[in-house]
Amino acid sequence: MKIQFSQVVELVFCVVAGLGAFLIGFKLLSENLQKVANRGLRKLFDKTSKSKLAGVGIGAGATTLMQSSAATTVMVIGFVNAGMMTLYQATSIIMGANIGTTITTLLIAAGLSHIGPYAMALSFIGIFSAMLCKNDRARSVSLTLAGFGLVFLGLTVISACMSSDIIQQSETIKNLLKTPINPSWLEPFALLFLGIAITALMQSSTAVNGILLAMLASGIQIGSGGNALLYIVLGTNIGTCVTALLSSVGAGTNAKRAALIHFLFNTFGAVLFLVVLIIWKGFMTDFWSVVVPGGPEMQMSIFHLAFNLICTLIFLPATGLFVKITEILIKEKKEKEEIKITYMDDRMLATPTVAIAQLQKEAVFMGDKCMDSLKKSFTAFLEKDVGAADGILAENEDISIISKQITDYLIKVSGARVSVHDDTRISILYHAIGDMLRISEISDNIVKYTRSTVEKELVFSDNVIADLKEMFGKIEQLYAIAIAIFETKNRDAFPELEAIEDSVDMMRRLLIDGHIKRLNDGECDARNSAVFINLVSNLERVGDHITFIAHSIEEL
Repeated sequence: MKIQFSQVVELVFCVVAGLGAFLIGFKLLSENLQKVANRGLRKLFDKTSKSKLAGVGIGAGATTLMQSSAATTVMVIGFVNAGMMTLYQATSIIMGANIGTTITTLLIAAGLSHIGPYAMALSFIGIFSAMLCKNDRARSVSLTLAGFGLVFLGLTVISACMSSDIIQQSETIKNLLKTPINPSWLEPFALLFLGIAITALMQSSTAVNGILLAMLASGIQIGSGGNALLYIVLGTNIGTCVTALLSSVGAGTNAKRAALIHFLFNTFGAVLFLVVLIIWKGFMTDFWSVVVPGGPEMQMSIFHLAFNLICTLIFLPATGLFVKITEILIKEKKEKEEIKITYMDDRMLATPTVAIAQLQKEAVFMGDKCMDSLKKSFTAFLEKDVGAADGILAENEDISIISKQITDYLIKVSGARVSVHDDTRISILYHAIGDMLRISEISDNIVKYTRSTVEKELVFSDNVIADLKEMFGKIEQLYAIAIAIFETKNRDAFPELEAIEDSVDMMRRLLIDGHIKRLNDGECDARNSAVFINLVSNLERVGDHITFIAHSIEEL
């Protein structure tokens, strides 16, 4: 059959169009599945455990929810960088992520031969439903369906192009695709690197495997046949590490080690299987195609799953060895310590709900630091310790930096497409960190009162000191209840919160009234008034800000 140049051009554009539809569909599917499953993701990562098998399960589950092992690994690197996860925990989760990513390939393989034409209709149903939906969650579900439909539409278009007369009846094109690489020993390595390169370029092993499935469904042979296609599949497992490696640039030492563990695990596994397949040349034709039911698409998908399962079983007991290797290759650098927030990392911004949950932990951490600073300044006042001022002021500078970093992250998160619920949680965090910052600023004020007390040689009676301690104790009780409400969103403790806040307000009035009475009776130095009244009023303001933190959840 004589092929015209215009026909080849049309075919190329047809394949490119199908690939575009597939990639758009996969992006819609992945992004909206993450939104739908964000709460589940948060629960999964909150259950990080020392159990290796539990870690594998968490990694597989998270990747199944997000439809991307690269996304899971990037999140894990973020948790490691934030100190929320150890390298040992991260290693087992990364192994599980490799298993989870094969589920998509299996679904596509099953769908191409059974539900492909019907699944394509979901692209219309999903996008039409999304246009009508006002609820964010329902809209995300609809767009997930649309993405699923576009994935099959794209693959069906690619498959149809591959099945067209232009290719099927053109011996030139068919021979070009199945031309073996010479010398023959070079073919496995060439195809392995082809899989690495294409996956690194497309940033998705699932996308590459989807295209391979479409080619298989059209009866297209690659290279010399036999194990040739499997070499590319092994290459995709290494190529998918590029995303994680790039994300670790500029991160901490342990984050770099986590990315390297991902690369080493996938590379060791691919090399091990590459050796087996080179030695066992008839693996696909004489063994795998016989023992695995279904067509070549399903056989390739099940091989991908079996490969990752076997690698996990082999390497899971060697988790400690992977960690040791990375510790040897990537040395700990002694750098000047900088103030950085503890729980958050840029890699988590891809999943806003997880990022917001981490920022809430960061806000609680900041609140605890503010109260610690307040307690130190109050204790320094009671002990007339002017020397504590530098440490307290330095701590408050750190708190100010942490506040700015949290605010910067909140701006980044709110810039993403977030649900109404998550948008409200962002608003709550904005208000809460503002009130927390006010607490640290009040501790600055108390430092000034301490200096005035020492400079003017002011003296307060034991009874006044006892009353001040009692008031501060109530403020600490108030904070414990408020921060619990802020963390759990449980409103049951509001009555107790209000009762303690009322008692703090009452103590302010009683203390100031008592002070005025002592002044009138000549029992108190008038020079004490400015410091004492300002101190008591500032403590009462702390109680107000703490109460505002608790009541911020009422926006939900």
